[in-house]
Amino acid sequence: MTKSKVGAKPKKQRIRHAVTKSEGIHEGIHRDEYGYYDSSYHCYCFAYGYFFHRGISLAVKLTPYYIKNNWDREGWCGGLKGACMARIDRKRKIAVIKERTEYAWNIKRGLPQDYTIYKTDEDIPIYDITEPKNKKILIKMYIKYLIKKYLETFYNEYKVLSSISKRIPYNNYIENNRNKYFIAIKAFVDKYKFIPRCKPLSNKVFYINNYKVDFPSINTILNDALFTDEQKEHIKKCKFYTKFCLHKGTNWAELNKKWSDEYVAEVEAKDKAEEEAFRKREAEYKIKTEENYKAALAKANQTIDEWRKGDTKQEIHYTRYYANPDTRGIKAMDSVLYHTIFPNTQLRIRPDKPNWIETSRGALVPLETAINIFNQLYVDYIISGKTEFQFKYNEFKIGSFCVSRASYVGKFTDINHYENPCENTYKDLGYKEWMFRIGCHTLWFDDIKDFARYYNLQDRLSFPLDKTTDECMENHLIHLPSGKTIEAVGTIDI
Repeated sequence: MTKSKVGAKPKKQRIRHAVTKSEGIHEGIHRDEYGYYDSSYHCYCFAYGYFFHRGISLAVKLTPYYIKNNWDREGWCGGLKGACMARIDRKRKIAVIKERTEYAWNIKRGLPQDYTIYKTDEDIPIYDITEPKNKKILIKMYIKYLIKKYLETFYNEYKVLSSISKRIPYNNYIENNRNKYFIAIKAFVDKYKFIPRCKPLSNKVFYINNYKVDFPSINTILNDALFTDEQKEHIKKCKFYTKFCLHKGTNWAELNKKWSDEYVAEVEAKDKAEEEAFRKREAEYKIKTEENYKAALAKANQTIDEWRKGDTKQEIHYTRYYANPDTRGIKAMDSVLYHTIFPNTQLRIRPDKPNWIETSRGALVPLETAINIFNQLYVDYIISGKTEFQFKYNEFKIGSFCVSRASYVGKFTDINHYENPCENTYKDLGYKEWMFRIGCHTLWFDDIKDFARYYNLQDRLSFPLDKTTDECMENHLIHLPSGKTIEAVGTIDI
């Protein structure tokens, strides 16, 4: 199926107006003709590179002429621009996305990697925003967005300046992107000289949560002048209070009384020594946790076959220790280890549900569906000669779970508290096998075959259980209901 040219009239037989929830994102990005996802909740439509959070009633009207002439029309709830989630310009490989709309993230994820993306948290101001003649409007719109995102990283600073709170957490996630936004703003200002440096790009009231903030100029940001010297001193004091005084016996009034460079240096030196002592104790208790876990694991000596015979789960308790870096305390916690812990995810037929497969991690899927899916994966992919596959969402669905990946790699134990509950470690088992990613599970082909052998499922499978995976791949073997195994090469309608 070839893609239509931008603006070209689509052929009749190619039009599919109604789409699934995710299918329409792809259709809207890559094709011109209109379509819609109709729903009582979060419906949307698209046409000619425009996405709107409206359904079929708007979709049937969408033409370039209609979009252009209704963009600012007040009778349309403030104009079509109020409903526009994104503008995709395939010719110039530009995408303009309105953040905080229903499908902004999905649209961004569906774009080809070579697209340039501009974002805004306001209405896209004009219909043909991606045209070269509107480059200044586009860039200024995006710079405003970056400035807002930059200011939002100072949420805690504005909070302590506008309320009685004195707490500014260290290394909080809000600040993580601060430098990224600063670098982006500076790069755009250096590249585009038409961006005003001294005059704010907006005179609208701007709020960070409930705190009113004046929109700054570019120079205010680049010169680190968002706050006065007095405000910076207060912020510094709040950060110090949060890290060294809060819950540690020193209140705000006492801090103000003792505040000096000498006092700060003395407290920081004392805190450093306490931090080193805490980390030493943390390492010691980490070893104790590992020892307790391994002792509990040694008690879990139930074999896979014993697990398949019954539905009982014996709880094994052990003590693990949690080190809290804020209070620098060590807390003992009672933890439970179940017998159904194996080096890799295993399968059984649920004793009380003979048509269902249960994983050792507690997931349930229909037996018949699983057999059909793995037969298809084997015939179409495992013996194809390739060793890596990525699958679309819902392409191979087993119950509530989807197969997302299949790859022929060195087998390893699950990274799931097997040998070390404190680290993400795994053991390389020294041979290659097919690995399947299914939801949050990792399943290995030899474990699937072991499950099939236990329950005598050979006659329902397309892969032989008496051959290794290497033999099956090398000889393209397919197992028939008659019990014979033949080479798949050159066969038709087996």
